[in-house]
Amino acid sequence: MIDLLTDPSRKGGDPDAPGARALLAHVMSESAKVRRRRVLRPALVAVAAGLVVTLMPPQPVTSYANAAVEIRLEGRQYVARILDPFADHERFTEAFRAVGLDVRIRPLPVSPLSAGRSLGLMIAGTFDRPEEIGGEFAYDGVVLSANPEPEGCAPARPGCSMIVRVPAGFPGSVDVRLGRPARPGEDYADFDKALGPGGPLHGVRLRDGAPVREVRAEAERRGLRVTYRRVDIAADGGLSFTDVTPGDQWTVWNAWQVREGVVRLLVTERRLSQNPFYNGSAPPPNL
Repeated sequence: MIDLLTDPSRKGGDPDAPGARALLAHVMSESAKVRRRRVLRPALVAVAAGLVVTLMPPQPVTSYANAAVEIRLEGRQYVARILDPFADHERFTEAFRAVGLDVRIRPLPVSPLSAGRSLGLMIAGTFDRPEEIGGEFAYDGVVLSANPEPEGCAPARPGCSMIVRVPAGFPGSVDVRLGRPARPGEDYADFDKALGPGGPLHGVRLRDGAPVREVRAEAERRGLRVTYRRVDIAADGGLSFTDVTPGDQWTVWNAWQVREGVVRLLVTERRLSQNPFYNGSAPPPNL
């Protein structure tokens, strides 16, 4: 058809003829209509897609699980059951982030006495005043906690789980310090267990102090290596510690477990009127 319009030597090929002009006008008109339809259709699709997104907002995640932890929304709190207390801590962070919470579980090296157990929570952000809810941390009346279940069990053993509870919508951050078995040579984070049941110096009583000579002899009898730190007491009662080599008559007031086979004795050169680790109301356990 285009040849007929542009080649004047062919029959009917005069482009200035009335029929040729009419035909050209018709072709150009149809071409313009096709182009207009192709421009409009994508715009209509985009508008429709926009309406779908607006009408279907994302729904809040109420549960999440991986190999390390299983989390479910129960009432007004998320309840996390720790499946593997020794897993890479990033697996815990990933799970809590999936349900909109900033909760990190920090595995710390500990003695066998604390493996799989919580060493406490570090909470940042807005929360209820502890004295208003029995000394516990809470948000909007819902308590934050990390405890073994059943109560008192050992989380690393079958049938016992560490349960972390965090209020839904809690705007702050939570660090759960969780004990993992210390590697050879690592210092223990649960250093205060030396005098407790199962501890390397269990049965040694230091509430009223004891001579260095006696405590050292008992530690060596148990096959332990002994290190020492001097206790310095500030005017406000705060304590600081300095490595020292004490005399036999110095006084031992407390003991810490450092790592496997090593204990540290906390000492003063002169005998004090009372144990600096015991203020009469809340002594360290087993002191």
